[in-house]
Amino acid sequence: MAKIISLFNHKGGVSKTTTVFHLGWKLASQGRKVLMIDADPQCNLTGLTLGLEDYDSLLNFYNDEENTDIFSSLAPIFELDATETADKKNPNSITPTANENLFILAGNIRFSELDIQIATALTSSSTIPILRKFVGSFNNFVRKIADHNNIDIVLVDMSPSVSSTNHCIFMSSDYFIIPVSPDFYCYQAIDSLSNVLPKWAIDIERFKGTGEDDLPENNPKMLGFITQNYRIYTVNKSDEDETDSPKKMSKVYQDWLDKINDILNSKLVPELQEKDMIVDEELFKSSVTHGDPYHLAGIQNFSGLIPVSQETSKPIYELTETDGNWSGARWKHEKNGKEYGIKVNIEDANKVYSSLAEAITKMI
Repeated sequence: MAKIISLFNHKGGVSKTTTVFHLGWKLASQGRKVLMIDADPQCNLTGLTLGLEDYDSLLNFYNDEENTDIFSSLAPIFELDATETADKKNPNSITPTANENLFILAGNIRFSELDIQIATALTSSSTIPILRKFVGSFNNFVRKIADHNNIDIVLVDMSPSVSSTNHCIFMSSDYFIIPVSPDFYCYQAIDSLSNVLPKWAIDIERFKGTGEDDLPENNPKMLGFITQNYRIYTVNKSDEDETDSPKKMSKVYQDWLDKINDILNSKLVPELQEKDMIVDEELFKSSVTHGDPYHLAGIQNFSGLIPVSQETSKPIYELTETDGNWSGARWKHEKNGKEYGIKVNIEDANKVYSSLAEAITKMI
Protein backbone atom coordinates (compact mmCIF):
# COMPACT_ATOMS: atom_id res chain seq x y z
CA MET A 1 0.00 0.00 0.00
CA ALA A 2 1.32 3.43 -0.96
CA LYS A 3 2.55 5.83 1.70
CA ILE A 4 1.23 9.39 1.35
CA ILE A 5 3.64 12.18 2.33
CA SER A 6 2.43 15.78 2.27
CA LEU A 7 4.74 18.78 2.21
CA PHE A 8 3.09 21.60 4.09
CA ASN A 9 3.81 25.03 5.47
CA HIS A 10 1.18 27.74 5.47
CA LYS A 11 3.98 30.26 4.95
CA GLY A 12 4.64 30.54 1.21
CA GLY A 13 7.94 30.80 -0.63
CA VAL A 14 9.68 27.94 1.16
CA SER A 15 10.33 25.83 -1.97
CA LYS A 16 7.66 23.17 -1.38
CA THR A 17 7.19 22.66 -5.11
CA THR A 18 10.90 22.45 -5.84
CA THR A 19 11.34 19.94 -3.03
CA VAL A 20 8.47 17.71 -4.16
CA PHE A 21 9.86 17.63 -7.70
CA HIS A 22 13.46 16.92 -6.67
CA LEU A 23 12.59 14.46 -3.92
CA GLY A 24 10.08 12.66 -6.13
CA TRP A 25 12.60 12.29 -8.94
CA LYS A 26 15.29 11.02 -6.57
CA LEU A 27 12.99 8.47 -4.91
CA ALA A 28 11.96 7.29 -8.38
CA SER A 29 15.60 7.02 -9.44
CA GLN A 30 16.26 4.88 -6.37
CA GLY A 31 13.65 2.37 -7.57
CA ARG A 32 10.37 3.52 -6.00
CA LYS A 33 7.30 4.15 -8.11
CA VAL A 34 6.32 7.70 -7.16
CA LEU A 35 3.21 9.80 -7.76
CA MET A 36 3.40 13.57 -7.26
CA ILE A 37 0.09 15.36 -6.67
CA ASP A 38 -0.22 19.06 -7.41
CA ALA A 39 -2.77 20.17 -4.82
CA ASP A 40 -1.86 23.84 -5.14
CA PRO A 41 -4.22 25.77 -7.44
CA GLN A 42 -1.21 27.78 -8.66
CA CYS A 43 -0.20 24.60 -10.56
CA ASN A 44 3.54 25.34 -10.33
CA LEU A 45 4.48 21.66 -9.87
CA THR A 46 2.51 20.76 -13.00
CA GLY A 47 4.23 23.45 -15.02
CA LEU A 48 7.68 22.52 -13.74
CA THR A 49 7.26 18.78 -14.26
CA LEU A 50 5.56 18.84 -17.66
CA GLY A 51 7.27 21.91 -19.10
CA LEU A 52 4.07 23.94 -19.40
CA GLU A 53 5.16 27.54 -19.85
CA ASP A 54 1.89 29.49 -19.60
CA TYR A 55 -1.84 29.26 -18.94
CA ASP A 56 -2.66 28.41 -22.56
CA SER A 57 -0.34 25.39 -22.50
CA LEU A 58 -2.01 24.30 -19.25
CA LEU A 59 -5.45 24.53 -20.90
CA ASN A 60 -4.16 22.54 -23.86
CA PHE A 61 -2.99 19.86 -21.45
CA TYR A 62 -6.46 19.64 -19.88
CA ASN A 63 -8.00 19.25 -23.33
CA ASP A 64 -5.48 16.68 -24.55
CA GLU A 65 -5.32 14.67 -21.32
CA GLU A 66 -8.98 14.64 -20.37
CA ASN A 67 -9.82 13.90 -16.71
CA THR A 68 -6.20 13.53 -15.59
CA ASP A 69 -5.99 16.50 -13.24
CA ILE A 70 -6.98 16.72 -9.58
CA PHE A 71 -10.07 18.90 -10.06
CA SER A 72 -11.68 16.89 -12.86
CA SER A 73 -10.95 13.71 -10.89
CA LEU A 74 -12.82 14.95 -7.81
CA ALA A 75 -15.45 17.22 -9.40
CA PRO A 76 -18.05 14.46 -9.97
CA ILE A 77 -18.04 13.65 -6.24
CA PHE A 78 -18.83 17.30 -5.48
CA GLU A 79 -21.40 17.42 -8.30
CA LEU A 80 -19.38 20.10 -10.07
CA ASP A 81 -19.20 17.90 -13.17
CA ALA A 82 -22.13 16.23 -14.90
CA THR A 83 -20.02 13.16 -15.62
CA GLU A 84 -20.31 10.32 -13.13
CA THR A 85 -17.00 9.04 -11.78
CA ALA A 86 -17.69 5.56 -13.18
CA ASP A 87 -18.27 7.05 -16.65
CA LYS A 88 -15.12 9.16 -16.77
CA LYS A 89 -12.80 8.54 -19.68
CA ASN A 90 -9.66 8.15 -17.55
CA PRO A 91 -10.87 7.51 -13.97
CA ASN A 92 -7.49 6.29 -12.64
CA SER A 93 -5.08 7.94 -15.04
CA ILE A 94 -1.87 9.68 -14.05
CA THR A 95 0.60 11.43 -16.33
CA PRO A 96 4.09 10.00 -16.95
CA THR A 97 7.20 12.17 -16.75
CA ALA A 98 10.72 12.00 -18.15
CA ASN A 99 11.59 9.62 -15.27
CA GLU A 100 10.02 6.23 -15.95
CA ASN A 101 9.17 5.68 -12.26
CA LEU A 102 7.77 9.17 -11.66
CA PHE A 103 4.19 10.28 -12.38
CA ILE A 104 2.07 13.34 -11.68
CA LEU A 105 -1.57 14.07 -11.01
CA ALA A 106 -1.75 17.54 -12.50
CA GLY A 107 -3.04 20.57 -10.66
CA ASN A 108 -5.96 22.75 -11.68
CA ILE A 109 -6.71 26.36 -10.79
CA ARG A 110 -10.33 25.32 -10.14
CA PHE A 111 -9.29 23.02 -7.28
CA SER A 112 -9.94 25.85 -4.82
CA GLU A 113 -13.64 25.69 -5.76
CA LEU A 114 -13.96 22.54 -3.64
CA ASP A 115 -13.08 24.36 -0.44
CA ILE A 116 -16.51 25.82 0.32
CA GLN A 117 -18.20 22.42 0.13
CA ILE A 118 -15.50 20.78 2.25
CA ALA A 119 -15.76 23.55 4.85
CA THR A 120 -19.53 23.03 4.96
CA ALA A 121 -19.07 19.27 5.31
CA LEU A 122 -16.68 19.68 8.24
CA THR A 123 -19.26 21.65 10.18
CA SER A 124 -22.58 20.22 8.96
CA SER A 125 -22.07 16.52 8.27
CA SER A 126 -23.69 15.57 11.58
CA THR A 127 -26.95 17.15 10.44
CA ILE A 128 -26.53 16.36 6.72
CA PRO A 129 -24.74 12.96 6.66
CA ILE A 130 -24.35 12.88 2.86
CA LEU A 131 -21.79 15.72 3.17
CA ARG A 132 -19.46 13.38 5.07
CA LYS A 133 -18.13 11.95 1.81
CA PHE A 134 -16.59 15.31 0.89
CA VAL A 135 -14.22 15.16 3.88
CA GLY A 136 -12.78 11.79 2.86
CA SER A 137 -12.95 12.32 -0.91
CA PHE A 138 -9.26 13.16 -1.38
CA ASN A 139 -8.14 10.27 0.81
CA ASN A 140 -10.35 7.72 -0.93
CA PHE A 141 -9.48 8.89 -4.43
CA VAL A 142 -5.72 9.07 -3.89
CA ARG A 143 -5.46 5.65 -2.27
CA LYS A 144 -7.57 4.13 -5.03
CA ILE A 145 -5.51 5.68 -7.81
CA ALA A 146 -2.25 4.72 -6.06
CA ASP A 147 -3.35 1.09 -5.71
CA HIS A 148 -4.54 0.97 -9.32
CA ASN A 149 -1.15 2.21 -10.58
CA ASN A 150 1.03 0.24 -8.10
CA ILE A 151 2.46 3.42 -6.59
CA ASP A 152 4.89 3.08 -3.66
CA ILE A 153 5.06 6.70 -2.48
CA VAL A 154 2.72 9.65 -3.03
CA LEU A 155 4.12 13.17 -2.53
CA VAL A 156 1.56 15.96 -2.18
CA ASP A 157 2.46 19.57 -2.92
CA MET A 158 0.00 21.49 -0.72
CA SER A 159 -0.90 25.15 -1.06
CA PRO A 160 0.30 27.64 1.61
CA SER A 161 -2.95 28.08 3.51
CA VAL A 162 -4.99 26.69 6.41
CA SER A 163 -8.00 26.02 4.18
CA SER A 164 -10.54 23.27 4.78
CA THR A 165 -9.25 21.49 1.70
CA ASN A 166 -5.72 21.48 3.12
CA HIS A 167 -7.12 20.27 6.44
CA CYS A 168 -8.54 17.15 4.76
CA ILE A 169 -5.49 16.58 2.53
CA PHE A 170 -3.18 16.81 5.51
CA MET A 171 -5.24 14.43 7.65
CA SER A 172 -5.42 11.98 4.73
CA SER A 173 -1.62 11.66 4.76
CA ASP A 174 0.49 9.03 6.46
CA TYR A 175 3.41 11.41 6.97
CA PHE A 176 4.28 15.06 6.48
CA ILE A 177 7.37 17.22 6.02
CA ILE A 178 7.64 20.93 6.84
CA PRO A 179 9.88 22.94 4.47
CA VAL A 180 11.22 26.15 6.02
CA SER A 181 13.51 29.03 5.22
CA PRO A 182 15.75 30.19 8.08
CA ASP A 183 14.05 33.52 8.71
CA PHE A 184 11.66 35.32 11.05
CA TYR A 185 8.54 34.47 9.03
CA CYS A 186 9.16 30.73 9.17
CA TYR A 187 9.89 31.04 12.88
CA GLN A 188 6.40 32.54 13.19
CA ALA A 189 4.98 29.78 10.99
CA ILE A 190 6.37 27.01 13.21
CA ASP A 191 4.89 28.77 16.23
CA SER A 192 1.52 28.93 14.47
CA LEU A 193 1.65 25.29 13.31
CA SER A 194 2.09 24.26 16.94
CA ASN A 195 -1.53 25.37 17.37
CA VAL A 196 -2.96 24.57 13.93
CA LEU A 197 -1.87 20.95 13.50
CA PRO A 198 -3.08 19.58 16.88
CA LYS A 199 -6.38 21.42 16.37
CA TRP A 200 -6.73 19.86 12.93
CA ALA A 201 -6.29 16.43 14.52
CA ILE A 202 -8.95 17.13 17.15
CA ASP A 203 -11.46 18.63 14.73
CA ILE A 204 -11.20 15.73 12.28
CA GLU A 205 -11.51 12.93 14.88
CA ARG A 206 -15.18 12.19 14.19
CA PHE A 207 -14.43 11.58 10.51
CA LYS A 208 -12.02 8.71 11.22
CA GLY A 209 -12.89 5.03 11.32
CA THR A 210 -13.62 2.14 9.00
CA GLY A 211 -16.47 3.61 6.94
CA GLU A 212 -16.14 3.99 3.18
CA ASP A 213 -16.05 7.78 3.36
CA ASP A 214 -13.81 8.09 6.41
CA LEU A 215 -10.25 9.29 6.89
CA PRO A 216 -7.38 7.06 8.11
CA GLU A 217 -7.63 6.03 11.74
CA ASN A 218 -4.08 7.16 12.55
CA ASN A 219 -2.89 10.76 12.50
CA PRO A 220 -0.15 11.70 10.03
CA LYS A 221 3.36 11.71 11.51
CA MET A 222 5.97 14.40 10.96
CA LEU A 223 9.17 13.05 9.42
CA GLY A 224 10.98 16.33 10.07
CA PHE A 225 11.67 19.71 8.53
CA ILE A 226 13.86 20.76 5.62
CA THR A 227 15.80 24.03 5.67
CA GLN A 228 16.14 25.76 2.31
CA ASN A 229 17.01 29.02 0.55
CA TYR A 230 20.16 29.91 2.48
CA ARG A 231 23.70 30.75 1.41
CA ILE A 232 26.82 28.91 2.52
CA TYR A 233 30.53 29.52 2.77
CA THR A 234 33.45 27.10 2.79
CA VAL A 235 35.52 26.72 5.95
CA ASN A 236 39.28 26.68 5.44
CA LYS A 237 40.95 23.67 7.03
CA SER A 238 44.56 22.82 7.78
CA ASP A 239 46.79 21.05 5.28
CA GLU A 240 47.00 18.09 7.65
CA ASP A 241 43.24 17.52 7.48
CA GLU A 242 42.52 15.42 4.40
CA THR A 243 38.74 15.54 4.69
CA ASP A 244 36.61 17.75 2.45
CA SER A 245 36.30 21.36 3.51
CA PRO A 246 32.97 21.72 5.28
CA LYS A 247 30.33 24.13 4.05
CA LYS A 248 28.35 26.09 6.59
CA MET A 249 25.42 28.48 6.65
CA SER A 250 26.10 32.17 6.80
CA LYS A 251 25.74 33.38 10.40
CA VAL A 252 22.45 35.23 9.90
CA TYR A 253 20.85 32.07 8.52
CA GLN A 254 22.39 29.87 11.21
CA ASP A 255 21.00 32.15 13.91
CA TRP A 256 17.47 31.78 12.54
CA LEU A 257 17.87 28.03 12.09
CA ASP A 258 18.90 27.78 15.74
CA LYS A 259 15.77 29.71 16.76
CA ILE A 260 13.55 27.54 14.54
CA ASN A 261 15.17 24.41 15.97
CA ASP A 262 14.49 25.68 19.46
CA ILE A 263 10.81 26.51 19.01
CA LEU A 264 10.24 23.36 17.00
CA ASN A 265 11.65 21.12 19.74
CA SER A 266 10.27 23.10 22.67
CA LYS A 267 6.77 23.75 21.32
CA LEU A 268 5.83 21.94 18.09
CA VAL A 269 7.37 18.54 18.90
CA PRO A 270 5.66 18.15 22.30
CA GLU A 271 2.31 19.13 20.77
CA LEU A 272 2.75 16.58 17.99
CA GLN A 273 3.90 13.88 20.40
CA GLU A 274 0.74 14.34 22.44
CA LYS A 275 -1.35 13.67 19.33
CA ASP A 276 0.91 10.83 18.05
CA MET A 277 1.82 12.97 15.04
CA ILE A 278 5.60 12.54 14.88
CA VAL A 279 7.99 9.68 14.18
CA ASP A 280 9.95 8.28 17.09
CA GLU A 281 13.14 10.21 17.79
CA GLU A 282 15.28 7.08 17.81
CA LEU A 283 13.92 6.10 14.39
CA PHE A 284 14.79 9.58 13.13
CA LYS A 285 18.32 9.39 14.54
CA SER A 286 18.93 5.98 13.01
CA SER A 287 17.73 7.22 9.61
CA VAL A 288 19.20 10.74 9.55
CA THR A 289 22.81 10.59 10.66
CA HIS A 290 23.55 14.34 10.52
CA GLY A 291 22.19 17.26 12.47
CA ASP A 292 19.65 17.37 15.27
CA PRO A 293 16.12 15.99 15.41
CA TYR A 294 14.03 16.77 13.50
CA HIS A 295 16.18 18.45 10.86
CA LEU A 296 15.88 16.23 7.77
CA ALA A 297 18.16 18.18 5.47
CA GLY A 298 19.69 21.54 4.69
CA ILE A 299 19.44 22.53 1.03
CA GLN A 300 21.50 25.59 0.11
CA ASN A 301 20.39 28.25 -2.35
CA PHE A 302 20.99 26.85 -5.83
CA SER A 303 19.30 29.88 -7.36
CA GLY A 304 21.58 29.97 -10.40
CA LEU A 305 20.53 26.45 -11.36
CA ILE A 306 16.78 26.76 -10.77
CA PRO A 307 15.94 28.60 -14.03
CA VAL A 308 17.75 25.92 -16.04
CA SER A 309 15.98 23.22 -14.07
CA GLN A 310 12.62 24.85 -14.84
CA GLU A 311 13.43 25.30 -18.52
CA THR A 312 14.50 21.67 -18.98
CA SER A 313 12.02 20.08 -16.51
CA LYS A 314 14.97 18.31 -14.92
CA PRO A 315 16.10 18.37 -11.28
CA ILE A 316 19.26 20.38 -10.73
CA TYR A 317 21.29 17.28 -9.90
CA GLU A 318 20.50 15.88 -13.40
CA LEU A 319 21.67 18.99 -15.26
CA THR A 320 24.57 18.68 -17.69
CA GLU A 321 27.15 21.13 -18.99
CA THR A 322 25.16 21.60 -22.20
CA ASP A 323 21.82 22.21 -20.42
CA GLY A 324 22.99 25.58 -19.16
CA ASN A 325 25.52 26.29 -21.87
CA TRP A 326 28.15 26.33 -19.17
CA SER A 327 31.80 26.14 -20.10
CA GLY A 328 35.31 26.69 -18.87
CA ALA A 329 35.97 27.83 -15.32
CA ARG A 330 32.31 28.56 -14.74
CA TRP A 331 31.55 24.86 -15.15
CA LYS A 332 34.61 23.63 -13.24
CA HIS A 333 37.87 25.03 -11.96
CA GLU A 334 40.45 24.04 -9.37
CA LYS A 335 41.94 26.11 -6.58
CA ASN A 336 44.35 24.88 -3.91
CA GLY A 337 43.60 21.30 -4.91
CA LYS A 338 39.82 21.70 -4.62
CA GLU A 339 37.22 21.76 -7.38
CA TYR A 340 34.76 24.64 -7.67
CA GLY A 341 32.07 25.68 -10.10
CA ILE A 342 28.60 24.69 -11.25
CA LYS A 343 29.59 21.04 -11.62
CA VAL A 344 30.43 20.91 -7.91
CA ASN A 345 27.12 22.54 -6.96
CA ILE A 346 25.26 19.93 -9.00
CA GLU A 347 27.18 17.12 -7.31
CA ASP A 348 26.45 18.66 -3.88
CA ALA A 349 22.73 18.79 -4.70
CA ASN A 350 22.81 15.14 -5.73
CA LYS A 351 24.36 14.13 -2.42
CA VAL A 352 21.80 16.08 -0.39
CA TYR A 353 18.76 14.71 -2.20
CA SER A 354 20.16 11.17 -2.26
CA SER A 355 20.65 11.22 1.51
CA LEU A 356 17.23 12.79 2.04
CA ALA A 357 15.45 10.18 -0.09
CA GLU A 358 17.27 7.32 1.64
CA ALA A 359 16.42 8.68 5.10
CA ILE A 360 12.75 9.09 4.25
CA THR A 361 12.59 5.59 2.83
CA LYS A 362 14.04 4.17 6.04
CA MET A 363 11.55 6.02 8.24
CA ILE A 364 8.41 5.06 6.31
